[in-house]
Amino acid sequence: MIKVGDLVSASFEVYRRLGHHTVDGWMAREVLEVIRVLDDAQRSKGVSGAIAEIGVHHGRFFIGLLLLQRQGEVSVAIDLFSGQERNFDNSGKGNLRKFRKNVRRWSSLDSVVIYEGDSTQLTETTLRAIAQAPIRLFSVDGGHTDPIVFNDMNLAEKALVDGGIVVADDVFNQEWPGVSTGTIRYMSEGGNLVPFAIGFNKVFFATSDYVRLYQGALYGTFSNRYLTFVKSTNYANYEVLFVGRVARRPRKLLGRNEFAKRVYNHVQERRHHRQK
Repeated sequence: MIKVGDLVSASFEVYRRLGHHTVDGWMAREVLEVIRVLDDAQRSKGVSGAIAEIGVHHGRFFIGLLLLQRQGEVSVAIDLFSGQERNFDNSGKGNLRKFRKNVRRWSSLDSVVIYEGDSTQLTETTLRAIAQAPIRLFSVDGGHTDPIVFNDMNLAEKALVDGGIVVADDVFNQEWPGVSTGTIRYMSEGGNLVPFAIGFNKVFFATSDYVRLYQGALYGTFSNRYLTFVKSTNYANYEVLFVGRVARRPRKLLGRNEFAKRVYNHVQERRHHRQK
């Protein structure tokens, strides 16, 4: 018998490997694998709740989050959509028709709640009500100005379940300095979430008591990968993991391949033996 969890896993993997390429938007392909690892870590500790994203655009990242949703959970899509006159910084132009089409293609709208409006006018009480639960995975990718980012980070924190994760986009994107200043301001003015990982244009936040769990899950998955690496670094006085891509240079790639290293060492040994 095929279980619901198996179907979720299969659908997510198809989208992670191939499907996301068909949806317009900005997202490094590795982000979905990072989210899958964090989702597994949440499940291991019984963390459950809704999913939400501010700034869904056409749904590229949202669909990946949606495909990790379990039975009984709700996913909330928050975007201005037709209200683009309020999109003052032009950081994205969400299209409701395209968003719905993409979600239907890769999943279903049955458990999706669409909030068409300004996130700065949304309260955590209303958000929890429409989500029917606190949020466990919350992507913040709305307006890219300092005041909006500051608002959205605070909103996300207040709406989170214990063990919830906030994924902040474009914090280090030089085109949008307001994201960086808004995020720093959130952390310096009483924010209770701390950064635990950085990678692929995202910064990941949780409460301090879950940092070790999530960092351990990421390190265990990505530290020995052929095309990724993990290192410890510091951001805003917090120790965080940086997950990145290995440079695609032949020598660098071969140096991370155990089989290639064994072959190289064998050849070197034979060469040394012949030279004696």
